[in-house]
Amino acid sequence: MSRTKSLWLIAGAALSMGTAAMAQNTLDQSRAYSNELMADAAGRTSALAQGTRNFTVDVHGFTQIRYIWTHVEDEDVGNEEDDDSAIGFQMARTRLSVSGNIIDENWGYFIQFGFDAPEEGSATLLDAYGTYRMENGWNVMFGQFKLPFLREELVSAKHQLAWERSPMNESFTLDRAQGIQFGFEGDATRFMAAFSDGAGTANTDYTSGAEADFALTGRLEFKWAGDWRQFRDFTSFQNSDFAGMVGVAGHYQSGGETLGTTDADLWALTADVSVEGNGWNVFAAGVYTNSEPEGGEDTNNWAGLIQGGFFVSPQTEIFARLDVLVPDDDIDDSDEFTTITAGLNYYVVPESHAAKLTAGVIYFLDEPGAATSVVPGGGGNSTLIPLLASDEDGQFSIVGQFQLVF
Repeated sequence: MSRTKSLWLIAGAALSMGTAAMAQNTLDQSRAYSNELMADAAGRTSALAQGTRNFTVDVHGFTQIRYIWTHVEDEDVGNEEDDDSAIGFQMARTRLSVSGNIIDENWGYFIQFGFDAPEEGSATLLDAYGTYRMENGWNVMFGQFKLPFLREELVSAKHQLAWERSPMNESFTLDRAQGIQFGFEGDATRFMAAFSDGAGTANTDYTSGAEADFALTGRLEFKWAGDWRQFRDFTSFQNSDFAGMVGVAGHYQSGGETLGTTDADLWALTADVSVEGNGWNVFAAGVYTNSEPEGGEDTNNWAGLIQGGFFVSPQTEIFARLDVLVPDDDIDDSDEFTTITAGLNYYVVPESHAAKLTAGVIYFLDEPGAATSVVPGGGGNSTLIPLLASDEDGQFSIVGQFQLVF
């Protein structure tokens, strides 16, 4: 081999080795830079990132759209004598919630906003509370939340048997309040006890005249069969295990001793029973309230309901409900108020409320009156039920609803 050719071979080999070395060095630098960026990004990650597991953020929500046809036997409802019907779509509910835990899995939070039909689409703060889970089944909640009273109210709107809660619930609900609540959950027993501002005092300041001086609410539940998770809704899908639970609750609030509060006492008691089986469910409840306004007469109000559902196919459930409201005889326009509800649910996603079609009819046998608004926090006449103000009996509505949970 000539000297010139040998020199070219040596130069080529050296150049190849140099290029490989440079490439390796560049690759090493790129890897190092990438690792540095990842480390920097990890250091800058928000404390709310999912990856830490001690700090989590979960966003959920649901929406309910309805088409309603209501017939009212009342010439004064419309502009014409025969204008006795109301029809149209209704965005009954749209809810957005944020929940998760902070510090560790024992500390939690829940915030929920509602864009509901009566609010005409305006955002309203519904729930805003923190929780701390202690040992041996104990827990504490603090903030704004539903008072632990009526079971129907405590079950989420997206988990109801019909498209809407009953007139009994809307009239007697204590709704939300601001305060603190202690709870316990065992294998067969759980209870909740709340100290708050009183019925229907969500989003009020401490100087508000709507608040009581103080309010105490307690609920006790005993489960003789099944799992607690089965009572998050009223439905029992086919092939579900048997479950049974009984609950009792009481409430007392007093006002008039502090700035601006109403001088009145309110007592409320309720009891309920829930039984579920293989594709069927039954729920019954009763409620009693006693109101003692300063300088006025005591009033005693009652109500009760029974409802049930049955799956006629794996995805189709029929349901019916009867509820009766009985206001005190001393209240003006105090006739009892009876409602019959019936319909069916079609679960688009089997065994899930994620996508659900509901159709039904609700018939109000009596004239709406005092019975539909008898306690502080009561909803009275509500287009969500739907019940329109009228001086006549025999009002009824046909309702179709689609629900989507995300």
